[in-house]
Amino acid sequence: MNAIAGRMVSYAAAEQRMLDAVSDLHDYLWAGGRVDEGKLRSRLERGARDLDAHLRSRGRLLRSVRPLTRRFRKGSRGADLYTFLHAVSHLSFAADRVTRRPREAAHAASELVVSMCIHLASASDRLDLVESFEAGRTDFAEFSSKLADALEERGVLRAGELRRAANQAFDVRALWDGHASADAKRIMAAASVASAGFACVLFADALRSIGRYRKTPYAQMVPIVSTILRRAGGHP
Repeated sequence: MNAIAGRMVSYAAAEQRMLDAVSDLHDYLWAGGRVDEGKLRSRLERGARDLDAHLRSRGRLLRSVRPLTRRFRKGSRGADLYTFLHAVSHLSFAADRVTRRPREAAHAASELVVSMCIHLASASDRLDLVESFEAGRTDFAEFSSKLADALEERGVLRAGELRRAANQAFDVRALWDGHASADAKRIMAAASVASAGFACVLFADALRSIGRYRKTPYAQMVPIVSTILRRAGGHP
């Protein structure tokens, strides 16, 4: 546990450190970012440790991350590390803001499901779907629909549920009503976060079905998601 003046690092500080480290990991893996790999791995571990402390998740996050950071490889394991940490950090960010900053919560939930769908498309050898989506040739609804079809062909029985959960989280942000009442905005954000959490469960199931599930880090994804949703909005 990191400490400043004898106290645990604030949730806001821990959260931002983790989000920054995850963003740098993305750039290092796919955007030619130049970072000190050793320092980046240390930042990811520290972020996991701090977030564990605030979530009271009994070290689950750090135990999921450390084997990958200690034996880091840029290939598929790097993608697993990124997707896992991106999902956990963004869900935590979103859940914390449901009541205080609902639009930010919906934005983070939307980014989470987009990232997971891109990972599943890549894991299913359907990078063509990712390229079309990122180039703007297809919107998210079409991307997720074609992804669901591809997953069903590979034996993912709940692919349709995954598509619906992802679309729900995405659409709340895309169709955000800035004129809605404060209560309505909080309800919309809560629905988006819950859908993103459900998508995390279905994401892990889909990886199992296509033979791309790895116990490290995904064995702890559902317990951590459950912890985050129980503590939604509970951080000072």
